[in-house]
Amino acid sequence: MQFATCAWAAFRSPATDGLRAIASNRSSELRFPGEAFDRLGREYPAVHDGLSPSERRIPAAVSDGATDAESTFARVTACQTRPFLGDSWCFAMTDRMAHAPVPLLQAEPSDRPVGIGTGLRPTDTGVRVLAGVADHTTLNGIDRWMGGVHLRGRHLPWRWDDGTETLVRPPEGTRKPQHAPPSVTAAGPGAAAGPGVRDIVPRRMGCGLSACQP
Repeated sequence: MQFATCAWAAFRSPATDGLRAIASNRSSELRFPGEAFDRLGREYPAVHDGLSPSERRIPAAVSDGATDAESTFARVTACQTRPFLGDSWCFAMTDRMAHAPVPLLQAEPSDRPVGIGTGLRPTDTGVRVLAGVADHTTLNGIDRWMGGVHLRGRHLPWRWDDGTETLVRPPEGTRKPQHAPPSVTAAGPGAAAGPGVRDIVPRRMGCGLSACQP
């Protein structure tokens, strides 16, 4: 019960401090929270391209030959060790990338939400993001709740680092330069609000996370 209380407090916290302690714990009574919290951390935008693993697999599948939303979803779910992503969520993520201020995907028809029969093609920006030379979050911004953490804006206080497999604070001045294609602007109607991010102030959790260490 104490571990479950700590996990819930870490999930609800407006800071990421407690996630690693839960992710590294392997409870004999609660088998899956550690793995789930590890995946939660990995779903933060990555340092090198601004995509989460779930997001990255969508343009990767399209670049690898998937031609519509249905076949893209099938390829994405085939990559999941523990399948959790449903078609509606996958189509919603695809729609955000196709209708972002600087799109990563081209959808056909373009005037409708992405659905099972929507055709998909990668854009030049999508190819560059997959190659790690452009950053989706810096280009398009984000407005997403990760438990109690509200990720909002273009420059975030936390990113996932695949090299260290941890959440890190990106150092200022190290972001890659962004160049939108001439036909698409990075700002305009529908762009994420502002270049900044709301300050997220840690608060004391309801339990001592040291008790949750393995």
